[in-house]
Amino acid sequence: MLKLDVVDMRTRIKKALCVLKAEKADALLVWNSEGSGQPATAWLSGFTGSWSILLIAAKKQILRSSTTRGAFFVKGGRENFLITDGRYAEQSKREAKEYEILITSEAHPTCAILRRLVCRCKVTKVLFDGTVTPYSVVEDLRRELPEVVFSSQKRALQELRIVKGKEELGILSEAAKIACRSFKKLIPFIQVGITEREIARRLESLCLLEGADNLAFPIIVASGKNGALSHAKATDKKIKRGELLTIDFGVRYKGYVSDMTRTVAVGEISPQLFRMYEAVRAAQERGCRKIKAGMTGKELDTVCRNSLVRRGYGKYFTHGTGHGIGMEVHELPVAAPGNFGRGVLPAGSVITCEPGVYIKGVGGVRIEDTLVLTKKGNANLAARVAKKLLILRC
Repeated sequence: MLKLDVVDMRTRIKKALCVLKAEKADALLVWNSEGSGQPATAWLSGFTGSWSILLIAAKKQILRSSTTRGAFFVKGGRENFLITDGRYAEQSKREAKEYEILITSEAHPTCAILRRLVCRCKVTKVLFDGTVTPYSVVEDLRRELPEVVFSSQKRALQELRIVKGKEELGILSEAAKIACRSFKKLIPFIQVGITEREIARRLESLCLLEGADNLAFPIIVASGKNGALSHAKATDKKIKRGELLTIDFGVRYKGYVSDMTRTVAVGEISPQLFRMYEAVRAAQERGCRKIKAGMTGKELDTVCRNSLVRRGYGKYFTHGTGHGIGMEVHELPVAAPGNFGRGVLPAGSVITCEPGVYIKGVGGVRIEDTLVLTKKGNANLAARVAKKLLILRC
């Protein structure tokens, strides 16, 4: 996990406070349910435990120390609070140094602690992200704290993370390097007769050997007609000569992820498959050339989609062009048609460009790079793996 210094952490908290000001709210609530993997807690506080609640208040209020009946409030006068349980009493103090730590107990349940904080900080309106906060949790809080207005802002927590800092970009770059090295070492292993599942297992092993902490998501290996499934699962199907083989994978490294896709040919392929591949490559490379900070996700999607339409493959492109990459595999910003892609792509954001074509009974092609956007263009984190069709001589 990326370890941030005090300045970086305070900068992130200030971002949250700006959201509160814009929404005329007194506090931001970040609820991390047990095992949810919701990354906003770690991003805002550095805490990596499996259950916690953050309350970032706009009004400063010094808490008095108390160790009565198992609950304690750490003196320090900060307006940022982290609630967790006894499992993480020591860990939370080490990781979330810009936060007051509050430990729940049987005598001091969560809602009772929140009630005390709301009262002491004079909170009347709490903002939460409705896309990641369970409905049942919000209803319980509204019942327990009827004097407080709980207001939902969808994707509020993801929006805070769109623009990456220098340290984050460094980790994302290293994650991409691990993936590129792993893919190159996989190529000699691919032979006619091995299964999709065997390829996925070998690639997973290579990723870990190259330095990944884990996989970012289950590896997609789709050969032949299975390639028509955009999110196919690796099966026991054996690789055959004359097929296209699509591999979509990513690694997790220090709390951040990579994502890339390449399609290769297993021996010589038919002219139909070659034309399909070249159409996707042309669309993807055009998108990579055109994308830059300031354009919308819809504009990027249109660039790639129109390229495929001109070549007769428009109806076979069945998903959006790209998605944000960071602590999660799919986050903001989004490159897609319609309202989904209306957001502007800012400098410092990281997004994939991954047009694809999927034809039932024939197969599929997808090529995906991860790009860091700048005012002048972008930096391609997957540039180490060429996109010219690789024909495996096997």
